[in-house]
Amino acid sequence: MSSLTMTYTRRNLAETIRTPTMFLTVALVPVGVMLFFVVPFIGQDARAITSATGTLVVFGVLMACVGHFSIVIATQRESAWGNYLRTLPGGLAPQMSAQLLVGMVVVAAAIVPIVLVAGLFTAATAPLSRVLLAAGALLVAVVTFSLLGLAMGYLLSLRVASIANSIGFLPLAVAGGMFFDRADTPSFIVQIAPYVPTRGATDLVLVALTGESVGPLSLAMLAIWITVLAGLTAWGYHRDQIRRFS
Repeated sequence: MSSLTMTYTRRNLAETIRTPTMFLTVALVPVGVMLFFVVPFIGQDARAITSATGTLVVFGVLMACVGHFSIVIATQRESAWGNYLRTLPGGLAPQMSAQLLVGMVVVAAAIVPIVLVAGLFTAATAPLSRVLLAAGALLVAVVTFSLLGLAMGYLLSLRVASIANSIGFLPLAVAGGMFFDRADTPSFIVQIAPYVPTRGATDLVLVALTGESVGPLSLAMLAIWITVLAGLTAWGYHRDQIRRFS
């Protein structure tokens, strides 16, 4: 890793810490849901709490990736500082690498507290092999939601991206069935959930973590969402290049 990338990383991390509202929201909301709405009710049901932990980890990744990348990219697009950064030696690669590294710090802030609470205060359990498999599946969720955040950052204004950030997590989570027990999920959610990326990401992690069976449709749709979001991100980036620098 180049020294220039590390310089950008330190600078971006310091900026994130100086304006900690989003960082604290990402770190506290998922674990707050875990402590107050999950642990008291199913904390000693090993199978249920293990599945709930996996689901909340995916929810934390959703909040972290979308919240970080959409705001950072939209801010850079609309600020004089962002335009200035594009003129510096070294090109765009070290700057984007630094943003990805800081994004992973934000992701860790979201998921580590959930895992600690599950490990220390609940009956959640899984073999090490399944934990490692789930970690690999979680990387797919990170890629998916990072692409969603990047696409939002390149296609939306900062104002619109901020509003979408404030209200967007809950509809995606609800539509994906993340806050429902599988047996008690409303029929409308059952119908639409397989087509929402949050369901596919959750199913992939739960298959790896618990071995529970899921329908193939949600996983196929997850692959389609990754392709679509990657295309939107690339198109938004090139559109922004043309608008600002041509």
